[in-house]
Amino acid sequence: MSFPYKTALITDATSWIGYASADRPIANGVFIVAVGRRADRLEQMLSKHGSLKIATEVCNVSDVDGIESWVREMTIKLPKLDCLILNAGVQNTFDITPALLKTAKNELNLDYHSPLVTTTHILPHFESLSTPTAVISVTSGLAIMPMPRCANYYTSKAAFRSLTWSLRAQLTDRGARARNIRVIEAVPSVVKTELLHTRQADLVAAGRADVGMPL
Repeated sequence: MSFPYKTALITDATSWIGYASADRPIANGVFIVAVGRRADRLEQMLSKHGSLKIATEVCNVSDVDGIESWVREMTIKLPKLDCLILNAGVQNTFDITPALLKTAKNELNLDYHSPLVTTTHILPHFESLSTPTAVISVTSGLAIMPMPRCANYYTSKAAFRSLTWSLRAQLTDRGARARNIRVIEAVPSVVKTELLHTRQADLVAAGRADVGMPL
């Protein structure tokens, strides 16, 4: 698949998949805007690649009330921003009990509501450009084949996947003014990341957290 985009913003670039996702585009001349909550990892990325290849932005995209102003600020600072990679997400073991309803709300907020709001506010900027642009959604293979132990995560990823497909269809209906926007879904299978080790205490206790394909 060709990648004609020149400036790509990655949400949660400090996580394992997001962190690794920056390397290949940078090697092919794409300027990366790495967004994440962990300033130390962003500093590592900046030291590794240099300021001519990457910019970093400390931001918690789970704060959806601040996304509109943040997106506006980013598009002013980066008028050539032409690719949004929606990678931020969280996964928790989830039993359907009252005690875990707050966990469910937080998961849906980051895995679905945050990318919805981010996409909504960046589309006018993409429509204003005459060059190719893209919204890339990082969903999950488990949005298609769910597992009961993480029921809420897979539900939120299935919603995100449906949103991605619906966005693609709606942009087609908009005609010429959205013709330059491509909507892409990346569907990783189980990957060896800290997601299992830091969020799945039951798997760690059972010695089953070291699963998945390597980055």
